[in-house]
Amino acid sequence: MAATQLSTSTVTSEDGAVLELFTALGRASEQEKAAAGGVVVVHGSMVTAELYKELALRLAEALHAPVHVYNRRGRGGSSPQPADYSLTTEIADLAAVLERTQTEAVFGHNYGGCIALHAGRELEIGRLAVYDPIISFEGSIKAPWLREFEESLAAGDEEKALAVLLRGLQTAGPVSKLPLPVLTVLNRIGSRMPIGKELSRLLPTGPAEIRAVVAADAEAKGFDELPLETLILAGGASPEYFADAAQKLDGVLPASDFDVLPKLAHDAPTRPAKALVDRLADFFAS
Repeated sequence: MAATQLSTSTVTSEDGAVLELFTALGRASEQEKAAAGGVVVVHGSMVTAELYKELALRLAEALHAPVHVYNRRGRGGSSPQPADYSLTTEIADLAAVLERTQTEAVFGHNYGGCIALHAGRELEIGRLAVYDPIISFEGSIKAPWLREFEESLAAGDEEKALAVLLRGLQTAGPVSKLPLPVLTVLNRIGSRMPIGKELSRLLPTGPAEIRAVVAADAEAKGFDELPLETLILAGGASPEYFADAAQKLDGVLPASDFDVLPKLAHDAPTRPAKALVDRLADFFAS
């Protein structure tokens, strides 16, 4: 029996921005629910919390504790990205969510993993897990395609912009390697579908987030301040640069746990894959 309750509320960040919050409750007594802050999930780039609701429900059921996922800025009922947007914005927002939910455990995916890792150096986070974090170490991510991505967006060619993005990040599997014109045509076909329309709507949030990743480039050894309880996961079928970054992190952390989950792709948290849910449940419950 899966968790059946998913409530909606809002959180106000320190600059007055509103964040839309969804909370999944597992099968636990009211006393247990009150005592357990659970886990906060930080979603990836150019997606919404909607894709992570099933993960929240399954993880809440496994942990018998609340699991919270919030829409980052520019999505759903949350405030738009500010003009001075940076990782500092995201860390402040996560801090507000942690305070509101009385939570000390965080899971981040993709750009959400980048936010979580940088936040782990500043906030009171007791347990931290990430899957395929997109994070730059010593210039590992330069995003030379970002200019073409932004120019395509400015020209109103969202299908080409998405094609440039997919080829740049390589997160869509073999499709990401298709020639740009072919991928652009496929995106024009896909843009007529609901998921394609939603992705097109979220594309404008991408440039600021990608620039934030590049701007936050750091040495891996600087992350030795992360919580002792840190789990770093990568998908066996994900682009190799995710595992490369994870290994660099694992190499400098005194007590981290690094694992590659075989056969899982970059989208494992949004499916969500049972192997990932089980691994996270074991980690956060221990």
